[in-house]
Amino acid sequence: MSHNLFESNARKSGMVRVRGGFSDTYGINPISRAIQINEFEDSTRTRISNNLINYICDICANTTRYLDPQKLMSSSDIEKLFTKAILDEVFQESNVSVGRHAFNTTDILAKINAVITHAKYNEVLDIVQYCVDWFETIIDNHKGLIVNAINSLFEEECLGYRFIESRIVPITDKNEIAAIEEASKEPYEGCRTHIQKAVGFLADRTKKDYKNCIKESISAVESICEQIIGNEKAPLGEALRKLEDNMVSLHPSLRQGFLKLYGYTSDEGGIRHAEGLFESNVTFEEAKYMLVSCSAFVNYLIAVSGKGSN
Repeated sequence: MSHNLFESNARKSGMVRVRGGFSDTYGINPISRAIQINEFEDSTRTRISNNLINYICDICANTTRYLDPQKLMSSSDIEKLFTKAILDEVFQESNVSVGRHAFNTTDILAKINAVITHAKYNEVLDIVQYCVDWFETIIDNHKGLIVNAINSLFEEECLGYRFIESRIVPITDKNEIAAIEEASKEPYEGCRTHIQKAVGFLADRTKKDYKNCIKESISAVESICEQIIGNEKAPLGEALRKLEDNMVSLHPSLRQGFLKLYGYTSDEGGIRHAEGLFESNVTFEEAKYMLVSCSAFVNYLIAVSGKGSN
């Protein structure tokens, strides 16, 4: 009887969430693909905690791999030092009991997990930064291992932060986000759809597709230019040159700048060329730059053409 009740409750509650799975793909229970800035999803928090704690445990358990043998530090030595340091510097709790082995590494890892699971986003980043700093300082071999792993995780989960020069810094500011959000809500369906697709490709944590993010970003500019000049078949280069015929005056340097970006995407070897760059050649930073730049340019063109919504 209880087994059947469990099965019934499981069907109602939804016990799994799989990125790229059936429910996500067909929109039954879609997983967010927005860039995470001030709010982190539960699944993202779980992955951050799992990865950070796994690396802490690996370093503590394999001192001969990570430390200079001349240091003569055992796993228990590192664990004790780390426990004392984090209690004092992060949690501001008494570490008197550490000397009596009353407070052990398991307790500390549980506290770290609790912060990552429940605290505000900034405190999550605080504790990740502290732990990475502490272990990067103490180890001799494989420096940068945790930093690279955390950066890869942040990219997979589409967090707007990265370790740069050993510090966590934002890679997407509020003005960039505002430009993308404005462009994704424009009244012109073609342009709006391209921006929304670009955002989806940038933030898709199941399959990185930065190449198509760039394609859709530049296509959004192409689409709004076509709308302004009244020719839906004009390529971007031609459309940009004809904007002035439609009361849109562009500074020559601005026009040339976007013509060069168009060349980057469309010329032989470019993103939109059949024999162009492979997906592996395109970075997150390039894709984000193109999405932000194209979104801002779309907003600008709509405003100066007088076609913006009132």
